[in-house]
Amino acid sequence: MTQTNSIDRAAKGASTRPRRQATFALLVGAVFIEAVGIGVLYPLLARIQADHHLQTYGLGLMSGASFFSALLSQVGVARLLDGRRARVVLLSGLALTWLGPLWFSVADSLWELTAARAVGGIGYGIVMPAALKAGTAGVLSGQRGARLGYISSAQMAGIVTGPLVGVALYSAGGVAIPFQVVAVGGAAIFVAALLIRGTGSVASDQLKENAVASAPRPRVASTAVVAILLLAAATQLPSGLYDALWSRLLTDRGGSTLLIGLSLALFGMPYVFLAPLGGRLAGKTPLLWAAGGLLVSGGFMASYGFIQVPAAIVVLGMFEACALAVAVPAGYSVTASVFPDRWAATGQAWFSGAGTAAAGAAAMVAAPCYQALGPGPVFAGGAALSVLTALIAVAIWKRARLGLESPTPASLDAQL
Repeated sequence: MTQTNSIDRAAKGASTRPRRQATFALLVGAVFIEAVGIGVLYPLLARIQADHHLQTYGLGLMSGASFFSALLSQVGVARLLDGRRARVVLLSGLALTWLGPLWFSVADSLWELTAARAVGGIGYGIVMPAALKAGTAGVLSGQRGARLGYISSAQMAGIVTGPLVGVALYSAGGVAIPFQVVAVGGAAIFVAALLIRGTGSVASDQLKENAVASAPRPRVASTAVVAILLLAAATQLPSGLYDALWSRLLTDRGGSTLLIGLSLALFGMPYVFLAPLGGRLAGKTPLLWAAGGLLVSGGFMASYGFIQVPAAIVVLGMFEACALAVAVPAGYSVTASVFPDRWAATGQAWFSGAGTAAAGAAAMVAAPCYQALGPGPVFAGGAALSVLTALIAVAIWKRARLGLESPTPASLDAQL
């Protein structure tokens, strides 16, 4: 009887594996489309302002709406992906990823443009944790790093190609076309998700039967969670600083508009190709790889403010991207090691939300600091803060590993 049950479980696992692979590929595609949707706006902001006669503050509202709504949904909504309604929540998020751009393409007032961006941001805040959950829950630990790397790669690829897509489609058909094309891509992902049975959840019986698939429980859950939140902040803090100051720095150093435009693509290419390998390299010690990658990244970041040749800054940025291609997926892997599979989306949403908050704070503080102190202290200070935060995360993590006995499931539920 036992042998028969084992055979049945193995057959069931084999039958669901293609569906799980299809779900993962679908969500990676959704992350890419979402990132493209974020990127297409940037080169068209001036045109949109002119067409709708907007004040300059309106541009900030449109850009910020997506950012803050994504943060709120990561923290407040994505946790539902670990519940019984995971499929409904995911499908709702996927629907918002195309409804937002579609609404934006026909909006004719500031409040509509802002609300449309917020709708898309909510969808992104749901889809990203869902993709990260699909990359970890029910997956052998040795395979997680590469899958998380593919997600990071898709995200960066969308960010890099989004502005290029926006400019090309605008030239072909006007401002609305880029957002309508993004909406069509999102709608195709949504329809495919409807057709794939079980999208958005990992079978509970599978998690019970495969002990290897479940991540180890943390020794002291709350302390370990603090460590991963700090690691998330350290990982994303440079992104916020670069968003606010990269173009300004290259301009002040005499860089042309063409060089500034190319710099984003040149930064993104190594990341896109190396992130899956970086995630695989992180292996069984992802925290050390994440901290090491941030240490290397910090060295490059600190140098930018003192280099006078803009082309040299761009070249060094490509090398920094290689370090981040290890650090970011390694950070996702650390989160997966803290949160068991049944809380996978919650953990990844917290990690993403903490990183989003840190990036936003860095972007807000960076510009006035640059104005007051200049590029050298700002970039060196940002690098020091990122590295120091990562080292504190490592220290707290060690304390968690040396802490008390593992909590019971009920107490861990209370903490989460």
